[in-house]
Amino acid sequence: MKLFKLLPTVIVAAVSAGVPLAHADQLADVKAKGTLTCGVVGTLEPFAYQDTATRDVVGYDVDFCKAVAKHMGLKAEPKVVSLEARIPELTQGRVDILAAVLGYNPARAEQIAFSKAYFVSNQSIAAKKGVYKHRDDLANKRVATIKGSSNIPMMQKVMPTVNLVSYDDAPSAFTALAQGKVDGYVLSESLMRRFIAKLGPSGNIEVLSPPVGREQWGLGMRKGEPAFEKAVNDALDAMEKSGESQQIFDKWMGPNTIYQMHRDFKTEKIAG
Repeated sequence: MKLFKLLPTVIVAAVSAGVPLAHADQLADVKAKGTLTCGVVGTLEPFAYQDTATRDVVGYDVDFCKAVAKHMGLKAEPKVVSLEARIPELTQGRVDILAAVLGYNPARAEQIAFSKAYFVSNQSIAAKKGVYKHRDDLANKRVATIKGSSNIPMMQKVMPTVNLVSYDDAPSAFTALAQGKVDGYVLSESLMRRFIAKLGPSGNIEVLSPPVGREQWGLGMRKGEPAFEKAVNDALDAMEKSGESQQIFDKWMGPNTIYQMHRDFKTEKIAG
């Protein structure tokens, strides 16, 4: 009985001391502050990167962050996070949501909740022009990948005879391909096409078909927040219906950009 009498006093003391108390409704919390803090990775063009003229962080992920916030009646507040810190920044409450090139996989789904897919990434192999006609021509060849990439288990399953050579980062792997140290390089097609475009008209690297696989990307959210999750998915559904999602895709990766890509997916629940 004495314990129950002490509880209100403990709670008041905790609040007075500045100790945050857990709340069960993140949606109410973001509505109260009026902003949606979105974690974005600021080094991966065209998803999020710093505009050299304005110094602002811009890109596909940033536009999705702004659009979802608008549909929720909020102002977007992008915050740059690293690839490694994405999930900790979210789970520790330093961002409200992640729009951060976050591919779905079961391990991540144990830590966080995923929205419906707002992007689907084809994982493709690039090689020197004219050397190979088809993805499977690289069987038994050396193919570059990035250490810890989700492409590694994908390649091991789809192309088990390939000799994977892992590099620390995407530019190093692409350089290895350009210098002939490997026969191919597997990466998200959108990011791969950015590297190829930087070579200019004289570039001699091309993307092979078909893709090795497809990876659904979702907005990352904290678990146990059903009202917040519903509001985010409702915003994505509204954007798909109105054509806003298509417009964002075309702006950053469509036929009139250096990527010359076509949107071959719709907003839908991630198949987990």
